[in-house]
Amino acid sequence: MLSEEQSKKYIEEARLSLESARAIFDGALRAERELWANVVKMCYDSMEQAVSAAIAKKDEIIPKDHPAKIAKFVNLYGLSNKSDISKILFSWLSKRSSSQYVDIKNGKIAVPHELFNEGDAEEAIDDARIVISLVGKMLEKRA
Repeated sequence: MLSEEQSKKYIEEARLSLESARAIFDGALRAERELWANVVKMCYDSMEQAVSAAIAKKDEIIPKDHPAKIAKFVNLYGLSNKSDISKILFSWLSKRSSSQYVDIKNGKIAVPHELFNEGDAEEAIDDARIVISLVGKMLEKRA
């Protein structure tokens, strides 16, 4: 079944993206560079890839729109918006564009590398690890 293979590839990409985020984090510490927004972006990508793995596992079409993708996952798996995984996903979804794009907010220029700090990057790594682990368990149960 093609959707089964797609699901496996997505979870593999999720793990690789998390590994990349960790490498960026470690490199930022060594070089004393503030690459925290890049870590956050990679972590969000890893979480979204894990969610896509779960959607593919159910042989469903994966939405391209980021909020729709998260909502579809939550609905497909009957998760409460108050569940740990839902709270993590919706929290980082709300920060997603801030980690990627220079924007104007409240009359000021918002720059990704100025908005996120080392603590945010650590939290994103921890949360991505949680999401990937929980989704991995969900995929195993439905195997």
